[in-house]
Amino acid sequence: MRQQVKNSFLSLLIATGLCLTGCGGDGEIVDYSTEGGDNPFLDGASGVKADTHYLNPDGIEVEVDVEADIEAPAWKLKVAPATLTQYAMTYLQSKGQMYLESLAEDASSPDRVEWLIDDEWVAAGDLDELPEAERYHFRIKGVNAVLLHSHTANAEVGRVLTAPVPARPYKIMEEAGDRCAKYNSHMTLSSSVYWYLWRPDKAGCDVETVTMTLTVSKVLPNHDSYPEYDRLVEDGKVTSVILFGQIGDTMSESDPGFRNLSRMARNLDWAGYDETDAPLGRRFVKRVNGIDIEIDLYSPHEFSGLSDHANFGNFQKAISEHEIVAYDGHSMLGSSDFWSRPEYPEFYQIYLYGGCLGYEYYVRPIVEGKGGWGNVDIVSSVIAVSADANYYAGPFFAKLETAINNDYSVTWKQILAAIRDKVGDSTFGASGVRENCFSPEGSLCDEDPQDDPHEDPQDDPHEDPFTP
Repeated sequence: MRQQVKNSFLSLLIATGLCLTGCGGDGEIVDYSTEGGDNPFLDGASGVKADTHYLNPDGIEVEVDVEADIEAPAWKLKVAPATLTQYAMTYLQSKGQMYLESLAEDASSPDRVEWLIDDEWVAAGDLDELPEAERYHFRIKGVNAVLLHSHTANAEVGRVLTAPVPARPYKIMEEAGDRCAKYNSHMTLSSSVYWYLWRPDKAGCDVETVTMTLTVSKVLPNHDSYPEYDRLVEDGKVTSVILFGQIGDTMSESDPGFRNLSRMARNLDWAGYDETDAPLGRRFVKRVNGIDIEIDLYSPHEFSGLSDHANFGNFQKAISEHEIVAYDGHSMLGSSDFWSRPEYPEFYQIYLYGGCLGYEYYVRPIVEGKGGWGNVDIVSSVIAVSADANYYAGPFFAKLETAINNDYSVTWKQILAAIRDKVGDSTFGASGVRENCFSPEGSLCDEDPQDDPHEDPQDDPHEDPFTP
């Protein structure tokens, strides 16, 4: 359905073999181990509680224009702007100021990157070569970002945030060694991963930096909406799969991935789900008000994560055959191409991405694979995730059951608030839901396809059809 994403930035990261540098919910988590205890599949399953929070309950989404100087060898200039912006992404995230989408997939984009040439902005695609200079000035327009908590107070067009980034990112190891990097036991420090460990305010960091500016160019609306419930239940059932990846360094039944799956199986059992024969993994089914909620659980044996090439077919099966797809595993610093490789089905799907920095890394390849927002909603986190799927998928399915029992009146605000209450923070949000058509009172969309909000605005070259 779509081409595999390939560029030098991603290839370099993949070459490092970073399979266990993401996250997969191996934090301090309460084990719901007693029947009748704190089971997320049972919480809130009777009645609809009013909620005043919005899609990312304590935040908003904006677009920013990124601008900075950079020194880089000529053969690196195509990917240099995206590389440098990754440093700002890490810095701003560490401060809790802004959560910026990863630009890895736009590393060599001829359209998004512009260079300042003789006081005029010129798109990279319009340049055969850059003039000789020691330092270049670039900008990237319309980058998606999330602001949380107090940082939403001044979220207005024109607001400027700044981030220190290395003046010469391709000489960072030579000039800084480990003096400007945070220690991480899962990876060896190198120039290809330095952006992920970048800490310019670390004591002893003396590398030359430049200031990157991020100017808010658009504040995106936050009105509430519903999942497309009518499309989920039109065949009398909702098909779901939860992929539990390998979290530790070795494949064993004591791995958190297996333990999290076992915990979910117990929770499903106590929530009234019946285990039945499954074509792959384990299957649990519960009939709710005439609708079968069907949940398949894949263990690390079926699919261990975003580098499990041997079981990619199982990953493809999960995506092809299920309306709700939840992933609980490592993110590989956003370097995996697994979300860009599958053949995506044409029917409506909801993705619950539980790996680290899912918003930054993998929203874009999923929505591109789906051909736009018309057939997909994506729930993801803007930070490293310490909670397993029991905490973010469990509340989702509890609210789905509530919706089926209550005329489908559960909104995305209420679903995200339930996830927030279990995870313990507001870092999960939903992308692609602002223009959903469903409401309990009837469709919100005009029947005229020319006015369908799901149509991609391809006539406007300045409009990004993949903006959540």
